[in-house]
Amino acid sequence: MKPGKTATSIGFVGPSKASRRNHAFTLLELLIALAVLAVVSVAIFAQGGDTIRQLHDLEQQTLARWVAENEVAKLHLRRAHEPESEPLRAGTRRNLVTYGDKAWQVEEEIESAGHPALYRVEITVHAVEEGREVGPIDTLITFVGEY
Repeated sequence: MKPGKTATSIGFVGPSKASRRNHAFTLLELLIALAVLAVVSVAIFAQGGDTIRQLHDLEQQTLARWVAENEVAKLHLRRAHEPESEPLRAGTRRNLVTYGDKAWQVEEEIESAGHPALYRVEITVHAVEEGREVGPIDTLITFVGEY
């Protein structure tokens, strides 16, 4: 052997303590990762719940608008196709309508618009859920003239 050299055994030498520490997570690191995952999961699930509620509200508003537009169309059709029908009268009328497998309470308020042959019609639509009115969900204002 040359001077200054020491004999070493030849064979497998495992990783040192320092390098073993670099390949593993500590318990604290795992707990922090789990906490971050939990916070993100809660935020995602909460957003999903909000989206479902918004979708339900949008569906309600769309159906309520269609109900109101149908009521205005019925009013126009009665006026146009029944010449002997009574002229419009100011006042409020309520009726229950079924549309989209749901019940809707429709309130129709008619008032003069300042001209003898023109009326302002306000249609307010409430959803009927479990026997009680919810809303108003939508309100539509239009003008109807005498034909």
